[in-house]
Amino acid sequence: MKPIGLKMHNRRNASLDMILASEPYFPRRIAHIGTWHTAGHAIKTYGIHRDPDRALPHLSDVVDASVRAVVRNVLAEHAGDKRSHRLGFCIVHIGEEAVWLLLDWWLSGGIVCQRMLSAPLAKPALFTPVTTPALACVWELVVIAHERDAWVRHMLTTSPNPSAYLNDILPAGRY
Repeated sequence: MKPIGLKMHNRRNASLDMILASEPYFPRRIAHIGTWHTAGHAIKTYGIHRDPDRALPHLSDVVDASVRAVVRNVLAEHAGDKRSHRLGFCIVHIGEEAVWLLLDWWLSGGIVCQRMLSAPLAKPALFTPVTTPALACVWELVVIAHERDAWVRHMLTTSPNPSAYLNDILPAGRY
């Protein structure tokens, strides 16, 4: 007779193996592509690309123009809170499934706000808000972690330094 606990454990693992396919991690190109001044905010902008070819730009001209318009509109609509530092960052990720846009801005008290949008790869200028529960993928979390640390270093001090925050950029590389 097998112990009940072992049988339940094996069943649980077997069901996970059937549901979740293996996804080995491969680093992606991440680079700062500029600091945009729009809608009264300074936004550090990063590009992430699934293609390892460094000769390819992180963003096409179409995606760049569309993202700039979306960032301006989202900030104008959502980031007018009187507690806003008017500083933030955005991530444009050319992924396997879509073009992802994560726009984050900082409020007093060390609070970051975010709007996430996506566009189909075939129509990369057609961004719509993501309505399903989501925060970020493992590659986007690299940028978010850096930005959190930069915020703590430069803004959550007795002498906040917005210029130092804006100049604290994640080095380009494969993460």
